[in-house]
Amino acid sequence: MKKHNILLILALSLFFCETSFAQWGSVNRAIRQGVREGIREGARNSTVGSDEVSIEKIPSTVAEFQALQSELGTTPEGCIMLQLVAMEMYRRDRNVGLECLTLNNTETNLSFVTSRLKEIFREGDSYARPHLVSTYFKGAKPSNGFNPEKPYTIQVRRNPAYPNDERSQSLKGYVKYFQVYSDGYDTPWRGIEVVQQKGDPYYRVSNCPNIYVQCKEVDFDATEDWKGLD
Repeated sequence: MKKHNILLILALSLFFCETSFAQWGSVNRAIRQGVREGIREGARNSTVGSDEVSIEKIPSTVAEFQALQSELGTTPEGCIMLQLVAMEMYRRDRNVGLECLTLNNTETNLSFVTSRLKEIFREGDSYARPHLVSTYFKGAKPSNGFNPEKPYTIQVRRNPAYPNDERSQSLKGYVKYFQVYSDGYDTPWRGIEVVQQKGDPYYRVSNCPNIYVQCKEVDFDATEDWKGLD
C-alpha cells in the first residue's frame, strides 16, 4: 500500500512540474514577443540610421534650382530634398514650381504630384496645408507652428520594408525605396521612391503619394504661427 502511495505522489509531482514548466514557457514566449514588438515599434519611430541633407534657403528661380540639383541630385537623399524644395516653389509660383518638379520627377509621376498639390496649396480652403513642406524640416512641430530650425534639414533612410532595389523595365532603371521623416503625421516616416534612369546623372522621384497627403494643422495653442520658409 505504501509503495502505491509513493508512486502516486511521484506521478502527481511530475504532472504538476510539467504543467508549471508549460505555463512558464508560455509566459516566457509572451514576454519575448512583447520585447520584439517593443524593439520594432522603437525602430519605427527612431531616426537612428538615417542620413541628413541640409540647405540654407529655398531657391526662387529655375536656374537656382538647377544649381542645387547639380549639387544634390546625384544621390537619392538629395533628390528627396529637391522634391520638397520643388513642392514649396510650386506653392509660391505655379509656373516656376512646375518646371522644377518636371526636372526632379519621372514623366509618369509628375501629373500625380501636381494635381494633388493644387488641392493642398489652394488658398482659402480649410483642407489646404500651406505649411506642408515645413513639416519635413528638422525642428518643425505642430506645437511651434511648424517653424523649422536652420539650416533646413531632412532625415532620410532606406525603407526597412523594402530594403532591396527593384529593376524597372518601364523606367529603365532600379527603383530605390526610401522614407523621409516628418512630425506632421502620426506615422512620421513617409515613403518615397526614386530611380536613376539609364544614362541620367540625376535621380528622379518615381512615386511619392505619402509625402503630399494632408498633414496636421498647426496646434490652436501653438507658441507661434507658421512663418513660412526663407
